[in-house]
Amino acid sequence: MVLYHHMLTHLQHLTSRRLLAIVLLGHLSWLSAAERPFRGPYIENDDLLVILVPRSPEQMAAFYEARGFPREAIERIGQTCFVTVFIENRSADVTWLELDEWRFTGNGKPLPRLDAAYWQGQWDEIDLRQASRSTFGWTQLPPVRDLQPGETVGGNLVFPGDTETLNIEARFRTGADRHGDLITFGFGSIGCNRTAQKP
Repeated sequence: MVLYHHMLTHLQHLTSRRLLAIVLLGHLSWLSAAERPFRGPYIENDDLLVILVPRSPEQMAAFYEARGFPREAIERIGQTCFVTVFIENRSADVTWLELDEWRFTGNGKPLPRLDAAYWQGQWDEIDLRQASRSTFGWTQLPPVRDLQPGETVGGNLVFPGDTETLNIEARFRTGADRHGDLITFGFGSIGCNRTAQKP
């Protein structure tokens, strides 16, 4: 009983954003270095650990539906391709996540990432409440983030629903001033774990 009370008190002091992160860690299975085997393609070296986990429409629909998203939003989410990304900075230097520096291709052509502006338009069309917009935004991989040594970040990348496979060239600048070594590596033929579906 004392332990339960301590846990409850601790949770009450967490911000809503931190609580959401805990929920995501459980539901979306963001992975730590200790959890092997990894559930998707990964790159691991002395500088970085990067893991990709393709998601099915059913997984994403269940997650957002449980958080009160209306049917219109679930339908739009279900027509896209989600890939969850986990990144851990294992270096002794600052490493920069900058999605505008990454390259996404499918069938040999540039592949658009469905970014915050795209989703803002979708949510405006269905007049989605602000709380749900904020929740959705927190589940996306940040477009820019400095990772201090030992820090991790996770979130979703979203692509058009007719995407079958995609290639990702990830580029990380390093150093507090971004003038350190450039780390570049690629993931090829990542399956979107879905086919395009109509609502």
